[in-house]
Amino acid sequence: MKNILVIFVSLLSLAFSWSVTAEETPNWDELAQEYTLKPHHKELKFDCVMCHSESDPADYEVLETENCLSCHGSAQKVADRLKFMDANHTNPHNSFHDRLDLDCYECHAEHEPSANLCAKCHKVDNWMSKVP
Repeated sequence: MKNILVIFVSLLSLAFSWSVTAEETPNWDELAQEYTLKPHHKELKFDCVMCHSESDPADYEVLETENCLSCHGSAQKVADRLKFMDANHTNPHNSFHDRLDLDCYECHAEHEPSANLCAKCHKVDNWMSKVP
């Protein structure tokens, strides 16, 4: 009889824990509607946990440059992609002002439109007016 009671309590506990977990599982589709991704990240089928390590979306922290560079490589690698701009000192990832130390979120934002930091002080050409 004691074994049956232990099995019953275990099953009840398991069923309760499953129902609580099921209710707490984030609805990724709803989150994706509210927090849109950049087209290139969406194309790669990113979801929240690709960048955020917290288990509960309510606890998600604002990301740092180090989070971006964990996929994009070093600041030098990012700057090298636009190295053709170095001759005119217009490479925003290796600028005269900040060198390689500019925080990604100074210009780029994942869930809202990005901004061109250079355009705050400088007149920029059309190719640089929209930042991904």
